[in-house]
Amino acid sequence: MTEPVNAVGANLRRLRAERGVSTVALARDSGVARATLAQLEAGRGNPTLETLYALANTLGVGLGEVIAPPAVEAVEVVRADEGARVAGAAVRARLVARSPVRASIEVYDLALRAGRRQRSEPHPAGVVEHLLVHAGRVRVGPESAPVELGAGDYARYAADVAHVYEALGPGVAGTLLMEVP
Repeated sequence: MTEPVNAVGANLRRLRAERGVSTVALARDSGVARATLAQLEAGRGNPTLETLYALANTLGVGLGEVIAPPAVEAVEVVRADEGARVAGAAVRARLVARSPVRASIEVYDLALRAGRRQRSEPHPAGVVEHLLVHAGRVRVGPESAPVELGAGDYARYAADVAHVYEALGPGVAGTLLMEVP
């Protein structure tokens, strides 16, 4: 869990600084031991889901803001074996994306036909698409720079430019989320 822990440390330091909160105050208010918090901020340790939630709640942010790597402005791809992972007694989850809510959200259950390519005209300014592939292989994204994705991969890209969807074989399925300002 090296990569997510490093992101956790950087995020905790940034969030504390933005709020003017000391490590002592954050530890006290969250119920997380000061030594544990120091280890996390140093990029070491293996926090439990409960610890991460306690810190996020105390800082007044969602869990994703604590565990997410820094945002990327171009086409962002998260491969099936990447992303911050958390687990509790009954839940296992992988964070594939975090986006501040600034828009209407549309969620689509997506299936693509093998051997077909679709070009979509630009959507209105500011529209962003998020695609999580569940099965198959696909080429998606801005027409000028599409990316190939497989099962478990995720991509985020501007959809206010011409963009494409192309199944690279049979059985392509995924979830498409659109942020519409």
